[in-house]
Amino acid sequence: MRILGIETSTPVVSVAVCEEQQVLGEASFNTRQAHMERLLPMIDYVLKGCGMTIGDVDAFAVSVGPGSFTSLRVGLATAKAFAHALVKPLAGVPTLDALAWGLRGISGLICTVLEARRDEVYTCFYVSTDDGMRRLSDYMAINPLKLAIRLQDNLTARLTFTGEGAQTYWDIFREKLGERAVLAEPVQLWPRAAMVAKLGYRDLLANGGKHPGAVGALYVKSPAIRQK
Repeated sequence: MRILGIETSTPVVSVAVCEEQQVLGEASFNTRQAHMERLLPMIDYVLKGCGMTIGDVDAFAVSVGPGSFTSLRVGLATAKAFAHALVKPLAGVPTLDALAWGLRGISGLICTVLEARRDEVYTCFYVSTDDGMRRLSDYMAINPLKLAIRLQDNLTARLTFTGEGAQTYWDIFREKLGERAVLAEPVQLWPRAAMVAKLGYRDLLANGGKHPGAVGALYVKSPAIRQK
């Protein structure tokens, strides 16, 4: 099964083609606000590099958030359009799960952190297992200082932080947790489309994927326009 993975929930746009668990090709660019302009050319670039066309793809996997509301919708709309037009299954993958998946094999607890604006971060906790990654908490939106204080009061184990939010607020986490806090390597700080495709493959095997119309964004908290 050949899967096209799309990740646009952060400033980095990422596209990958996987055949089951093997990565055939992947490209990522830090585009900031240019997701719409970059995504389709990147998909074409990766497919051509793999000697494929969009018609050779058997299924699609897309990151559904949480993340930037605007860029997230670019990836979702694109993946849903392809899946609908080609009548192919689509798997929605939580962004924090894809981010954590890049740290498989890491010992101790793993905390994924993505910036959420308004002095908050999206976060979730995981532990690596023989089968991949096990989620230990709900997806949350929380002030990073409050998160650090809670961990300071309740955590004694080693904790590896990953995600661009972890890098942004690393001084806070390090100050509160000291040597218990470890920051992931720079290459691990962004969710990758290859991880989205691999998790999508697992979901497709287990559940068969979804109709494009049934895949929606995982916001965790409402967009600012709704809160107003």
